[in-house]
Amino acid sequence: MNEQVKIRVDNLNLHYGSFQALYDINVDLLANRVTALIGPSGCGKSSFLRTINRLNELIEGTQTSGQIYLDNEAIYDKDLDVVSLRKKVGMVFQKPSVFPMSIFDNVAYGPRIHGVKDRYRLDEIVEKSLKAANLWNEVSDRLRDSAARLSGGQQQRLVIARVLAVNLR
Repeated sequence: MNEQVKIRVDNLNLHYGSFQALYDINVDLLANRVTALIGPSGCGKSSFLRTINRLNELIEGTQTSGQIYLDNEAIYDKDLDVVSLRKKVGMVFQKPSVFPMSIFDNVAYGPRIHGVKDRYRLDEIVEKSLKAANLWNEVSDRLRDSAARLSGGQQQRLVIARVLAVNLR
């Protein structure tokens, strides 16, 4: 089987001010594979993940060196469109952040801001996304209910469905 490198990390270092959080990270992440980052609290797992979509840049005093390539494109290139990168590299955090709206509207949010207006198409995207996140059977009869009323685990799966929905548009 020919395995394609999706993300290549070369000599990645990350500093928060004078504190160095990541040291010379070199790793290839393969397409269509599951990769687990395992380690104790505070060891840099989340910091590393945030480097992949450049979220660390939003933290004052952060400095990154080295390079990350997504589909062979250098993501720290000064001309790279960061918004476009973040559309490709979504993140689901441990504590889910559902939007203050219905279950349906949470999942349909991304496709809508990308121009999907057709109600039938939105219904289809929401159903497919919720099924892919293993949530459809639990919420299909209450899509108009507030997403905040879901359990913590259901909210996590809803956020995953919201990310998946953007790819189905």
